[in-house]
Amino acid sequence: MLFRSFLYLGVPRALSSLPRSSTAPLSHTISAVSNIVACPSCGASNRIPDLGSGQHAVCGRCKTPLGGQPVELTDANFDRVISDGRATIVDFWAAWCGPCRMIAPILEELAAERSDVRIAKLNVDENSHSSARFGVQGIPLLVFFKDGVEQGRVVGAVPRSQIEAAIAQYFA
Repeated sequence: MLFRSFLYLGVPRALSSLPRSSTAPLSHTISAVSNIVACPSCGASNRIPDLGSGQHAVCGRCKTPLGGQPVELTDANFDRVISDGRATIVDFWAAWCGPCRMIAPILEELAAERSDVRIAKLNVDENSHSSARFGVQGIPLLVFFKDGVEQGRVVGAVPRSQIEAAIAQYFA
């Protein structure tokens, strides 16, 4: 009932006017209304705007990176993004690839949940230079980078547990 009124009005009402009798807690209602994320370190609420390519959100209070969506890579920004000191997993993918679409939700979950690892995506059809440079033969291909140096690879649509095991192995 709560969300139906939002759709009817076309814009969300002020949060103070939301009914408290909703079945969802107010924190869930706020998250549904706008893009508000709690900091995993200090618990502060942060409103996250739509970020451009290569940008990431940080907590306004403690500056801890906040989870979000995977970073879109191109041939132009590839080296800069992977060599900035953060552990980065690059997903070499293509829009027509069924296994790539199967693994995408797992990578989005990891991007939202983990602040210690950045998830990035490179479309091999649109960025052939980087694909050739890393000898991409099959997709999806996850390449693990630390300080711009390749640490390892995982090929194929693998389960989340295998990706997490690779993170532990390559970024330990």
